[in-house]
Formats: sequence, C-alpha cells, structure tokens
Amino acid sequence: NKQLNNLLNPVIIYSNYRKLFNRTLERLYKEQIQQSYNFNEIRISINGTLRDTLTEEYQCSALKTAMQCLTGAAGANNVPADFCNKQLTKQRSFNWAVLPDKPSPIDGSVRPFAVMITIRGAHNRTDYDSYNKYYMKIKNFFDPYIKQHAPEHLKHAWFSSPGFAFYGIQRELLVGSYSSLLASLGIALLVLFLTSGNLFIAIYALITITFAIAVTVGVFAVLEWELGIVEAIIVIMSVGLSVDFVVHFGVGYIHTDSKDIDSERKKVEDHYLLQTSKPNENEDDYKISTWRVVYKEQQIERETRVTESVSRVGSAVFMAAFTTFAAGFSMTLSSLCAFRQMGQFLMTIMLTSWSFAMFFFLPLCAIIGPVGSCGSIPFSRLIKCFKRTPRQK
Repeated sequence: NKQLNNLLNPVIIYSNYRKLFNRTLERLYKEQIQQSYNFNEIRISINGTLRDTLTEEYQCSALKTAMQCLTGAAGANNVPADFCNKQLTKQRSFNWAVLPDKPSPIDGSVRPFAVMITIRGAHNRTDYDSYNKYYMKIKNFFDPYIKQHAPEHLKHAWFSSPGFAFYGIQRELLVGSYSSLLASLGIALLVLFLTSGNLFIAIYALITITFAIAVTVGVFAVLEWELGIVEAIIVIMSVGLSVDFVVHFGVGYIHTDSKDIDSERKKVEDHYLLQTSKPNENEDDYKISTWRVVYKEQQIERETRVTESVSRVGSAVFMAAFTTFAAGFSMTLSSLCAFRQMGQFLMTIMLTSWSFAMFFFLPLCAIIGPVGSCGSIPFSRLIKCFKRTPRQK
C-alpha cells in the first residue's frame, strides 16, 4: 500500500506488486496503477502481472460461459457440491477453457464446440479397490450429469486423468486376466478332448485344472502378490503348465489294454457265478441280478484303468513335476523380484497340479469314470468315412 500511495517513486518492484495482488483488490489495484503511472510506461515491467489478471478475467468469463453451456445457468456456484466436497483441494482447483465456434449468421451468438474442465483431485492412494471406487464415483456422477444438462452437441463428453493411467493398466490386467484364463481353459478343454477322445475325461480334467488354478491363485493372495504385468502373465501360464499331468493320466486311462479289462471282468463273473451254486445260502442270495454284475464289472474296469494308467505314466509324471519344481526352487534364490516370483509360481503350480491330478482326478475316474466306449468319439471311423470315395462304374 505504501508503494501504491507513493506517487513520487517511479520504480515498480514486480515481486512486491505480485505479492500484494489479490482478487478482492483487483479493481482498486488497476485504478491506482492507471492514476499513478502511464499505462504504456509500466506495461513492460508488470507484463506478467497483467497477463495473470487477464487470465483470471478470462477464466471467470469462461467459467460462466461453460456453466451456462453445461447447466443453462451462469456462475461458478453451479458446480455440484457433492462432486467438489471431497475431491477438490482448498486452492483454486478447477480451470475452464471454452473453444468458441463461429458466430451464428442469424443472431450472432457464439456456441462453444468444446468445453475443457481441469480439476485437481485429492486422491493419493494407488491400490486398485480404492482407485476403482474413486473412478466409479466420478463416472456415476459425470455420465448422467452430462447426459441431462449438456447440450446435444456436447453429450459425447468424457473425462480422463494421468492419475488414472496406472488404474487403467490394473483394470485391463484384471479383465484381461479373467478373459484370457477363460479362453485358455476353453482351448485346454478342446485339446483334452482331442487327445483323449473322450468327453467325460476332458470334463473331469478341466474341473481338476480349475481347482488347481484356484488353489494356486489363493496361494498368491496369501503371499500378498499384487496384480501386475508379471502376475497376469503367470496366471495365464498356469493353465498350460497344469494341463500336462491330467492329459497323461487321462490318455493312460482311455488306452488301457482291453485284455486286462476282459480278464478282470471274467474274474468278477466267475466270482458271482460260483456264489450262486452254494446250496446253504438263502434263495435271495442266489439271485444275483444283472445290474449288480454289471455294476461290479464296471467298477473293476475303472479300477483296472486307473491302476494301469498310474503304472504306465505315474513315474514319468512325477519326475516331470519334480524337475520343474526344482527349477522353480533354484529361481527363488535370485535377487531379481521377477525371477523370484516366477520360481514361486513354478513351485506352486507343479505342487498343486500334480496333487490334484494324482489325488483328485484319478479317484474321480475310479468312482465315476467312463467305461467301455462311453463318451468316446470314434475318430478313426470318422477319418475312414472321409477318406472313402465313390466307386467308379
């Protein structure tokens, strides 16, 4: 104030004027400057301050124009309170910029074709749940508000922020991981069906793989892993690494030697036929129904197939799981975080997939596994049918 009142002082200190500048004293400030000095003489020295003043005036005008465009009423007070209370800082936290269109040839009015609103938020957390809640809160307000109040030519508005960059990556990883996992399971089901040739074996194997992956992801959650690019790749890879064991056991179950099955069935028939010839038994015990004989034959066939599958490929499957587990253990000793995570993943997926294949898939096949040609697709016959050509007369 002393410098403003001192008319004899021709020197204008820019920093002092900038400190004294206030919106409430803007009009008084400009009037005193104009009365004390020639505007042309001081324009160069306080060019920055004048530029700030003009910017403030432009922003106020732009704010009114933007709010009139968006809500139909001018003024900064039309900014919704529920949107500004928790999301904005105490400082000047929103800026407006209006890009006007050409004046109308009818009435000369100017219609803005773009309204850019810059808002400073106060959200500092980076975890996905917090950011997702914050993002959805803004989206649930923004979309209906624009749809209801914005003019027709501005209803396609959207909002974005550099702060949402990492959230966008997390969201795409989450959605992409689920979709990729489902796609991998679908491809695994097709591969299992083509390799085993039996629909039931393919479905049982798919259930086994799903359980193994669920347990693996649960272990990662216990280890407090956060979903990132490496973790998403690991989750998608789990399907391909866990399908190997059930494929071997399933193919071994289907391609069991028919001579062994017939031999075991013969033993069951002979056992029950000998029981019916005992004279001291009740008459009800003599009547061995057909369904019971068939049930026992099917049960012994399932057990024979499971035993044959384990004896053929059990040792090879175990060694494959053990060597991969050992390779993963060696990677956990690395100083790189990505290598340690990959090693933990290999150890976990090998342990869970082998355990489920050995102690879930095989018992499931022993209880309700397919017998005979049930669920099998005769690929050889289909190929022969396609190869046949009509005879020439």
